[in-house]
Amino acid sequence: MPHPRPHRRSHAFTLLELLTVVAILALLAAISFGIIRSTKQRAHTARAKAELALLVQALEDYKRHYGDYPQTGPSAANSQRVTGSVGPGANTAQARLFNALIGVYGPSNFNTRLNGPFFVDITKLTVEVPLNNATFAVAAGSPPAKQVVNNALLDPWGNRYLYFYKVATAPGRPAVWTAPSFVLYSTGPDGASTTLPNPAGVFSGTTQTTGDNADNLYSDKLP
Repeated sequence: MPHPRPHRRSHAFTLLELLTVVAILALLAAISFGIIRSTKQRAHTARAKAELALLVQALEDYKRHYGDYPQTGPSAANSQRVTGSVGPGANTAQARLFNALIGVYGPSNFNTRLNGPFFVDITKLTVEVPLNNATFAVAAGSPPAKQVVNNALLDPWGNRYLYFYKVATAPGRPAVWTAPSFVLYSTGPDGASTTLPNPAGVFSGTTQTTGDNADNLYSDKLP
């Protein structure tokens, strides 16, 4: 007579086991997200440093050509965060830097347009406003002069690079800039910057390297 088969009890997961599995999966997802985010930030930082080096080279070429860096004078610096237009009439410090580097303006005269050379390859950088190929760097008139472009350069986090040189406190007033060079930087991953360089263009203690400014990335040509 055949022996009856032993009855096998099905094993069901307990609530505690399911919660443990969910917790492990959540932990693994958090670790993976942190690794991906960290890798992305390192890539952005490396790219920002490369772009700052490219802009420094462009500004040095500009100075060799015109005798000085593009001045920002009384032009207000737009916010680093892109929350609106780059500014009316391309009169912000960022827009004037942009136009200087594409050959529209000399160091301090922002009334007379030029047909100057390019000092930077714009295709290697990110611009705030898509370029209009029909007007971008196209010279017109007699004598021919390039058209002004209301635009700004963005860092890898999508914020505007900040640039200052020979800042004037008001129109018609001379700059009190005593630094030997310009100030050019990205506000870094957090996009925050609590202060701007003082009118003399020099660093003031640890103001530029602490708090919201701790992750600012400056060009290697510091004032």
